[in-house]
Amino acid sequence: MCLASPPSEPDALRRAVAIVDAASAAAALAAGADALVFEAALPPGLVADLRARRPDLTLYAALDGPDDSGLDALMAQGPDGVLLRDARSGRDVAALGGRLAVCEAQAGLPDGATVILPVIGHPLGVLDAHSFAGASPRLTGLGLDGTALAAVLRETGALAQARSLVRLAAAAAGVAAFDMVTAGEDCSPERLAAARQDGFEWVVVRAPARVAARPRDGAG
Repeated sequence: MCLASPPSEPDALRRAVAIVDAASAAAALAAGADALVFEAALPPGLVADLRARRPDLTLYAALDGPDDSGLDALMAQGPDGVLLRDARSGRDVAALGGRLAVCEAQAGLPDGATVILPVIGHPLGVLDAHSFAGASPRLTGLGLDGTALAAVLRETGALAQARSLVRLAAAAAGVAAFDMVTAGEDCSPERLAAARQDGFEWVVVRAPARVAARPRDGAG
C-alpha cells in the first residue's frame, strides 16, 4: 500500500485504510493509519485483537448502499461506524440510520452508537449534496470519490466544482470532509498535499482493485 511514515506535522491529513485480513491491518497500522475500513467479515477475533492493541483505533465497515445485504454480518464485527459508498442523497444516510438503529437494539448497543460516513461518487450525489446536512445525527463526515466521479464526468472543470460542493456541504453539515484515494495510484505526497490544501481533513485509502463505485439504479 502507499502509506508513508506517520505524519508529524500537526495539520497533516489523517488516514483510514481499507483492510481485508490481519496482514493488511498490521501493514496499515505500521505505516501510521489512524483508522481502518473493512469490506467483508474479518477473521474471528481480529477486531478484538486490534482494539486490545490500539484502544484509540477507529474501525469502519464499508457498504455499497443503504440496502446492502451484508450489513448484518459487518455489524456483528462491532464497527464504530459505516462508510457508505456511492451515497446519492441524505435519504440514503437516513435509511441506513434506521437499519443501524435496529442492529444496535438487537446487539444491546446505545442508539446512535454507530456513525455514518457517506461517500459521493455520482453526479446525483453532488447535485443533492446539501441534503446530507441534517440527514442524521449519525453523520460525522462527508466524502468524495473523485475517481468514480471522474469516470462519469470526464471533464476536469466539473470535477473541481464537485470537490468544492462536497466541501461546502460538509461545512454546512458541520462535519469533516474526506477524500477517497487509491493505493499505489494517487497516494503520492503531492496528491495528499493537494487534498489537504483543498480543505479535506481525511483520506480513505482503498485497494487498487476498487477504482469506481458499483452501479446503482435510480437516484437513491
